[in-house]
Amino acid sequence: MRHRLVASAAALLGSAATLGAQATSSPSAQAGFIAVIVTPVGALPEVVLARRTLDSSSRAALALRYGRYTFANGPGTFNNLGLSGMLKLGRRVVASATVGQRTCEVCEGLKMAGLDLSASLYHKAASGDIGGDTDIGLRISGGYGKADQSDIKARSFAVGLPLAVSVLQAENSLLTLFISPSLANGTLTTNGVEDGAPRFMISAGLGYAFAFGLGVHASAHRIAIEESPTQFGFAMSWRFGGKR
Repeated sequence: MRHRLVASAAALLGSAATLGAQATSSPSAQAGFIAVIVTPVGALPEVVLARRTLDSSSRAALALRYGRYTFANGPGTFNNLGLSGMLKLGRRVVASATVGQRTCEVCEGLKMAGLDLSASLYHKAASGDIGGDTDIGLRISGGYGKADQSDIKARSFAVGLPLAVSVLQAENSLLTLFISPSLANGTLTTNGVEDGAPRFMISAGLGYAFAFGLGVHASAHRIAIEESPTQFGFAMSWRFGGKR
């Protein structure tokens, strides 16, 4: 039953050869991997906001996010595009919602959505003009994906701990470098049959926030499983309602 579920889900990836290359992974691990990579948790690049940005007077932001990954033995390249809206709930907490679409040349399309809650756990400010701010955060994410035609659905839940270092730049801009380990659990449902398993994921990237509100971001992440592709992505964000 589990093997049939994963084989059916291969339609989302365009070719069963992609999953065949992961023969040493259990069917549950493969199902969990697919579920994560077709939801915003694994399909879109991570955008990490530094505590200094959260402390600004901006209360809301939008981010256009693009992620791309290619399987070496399989259907080729996948493109993921999403739009996220972020709202500051308190001095240290930000909530966000995402809608997105996954496309490729030889696979079935998929629509996705997700919710995130990010909080600042620790902040150490730079000593004057020397060094940079250090931030440790907590990110809780939930995602959902639905194939355009097939009866294939995916759910994911992830908890991450982004570590960021931010350095002031010219004209009060801010450069942020981050690394974010996380544990994601994916559940794949095909024709009413569910399967899945937790997957470890690691992300790293950078962001450059201009004082007037524009931000540009780039990142890469990888899910721990054999033959997993590395996802590369970038995003552009805009903060509303104030300047740092």
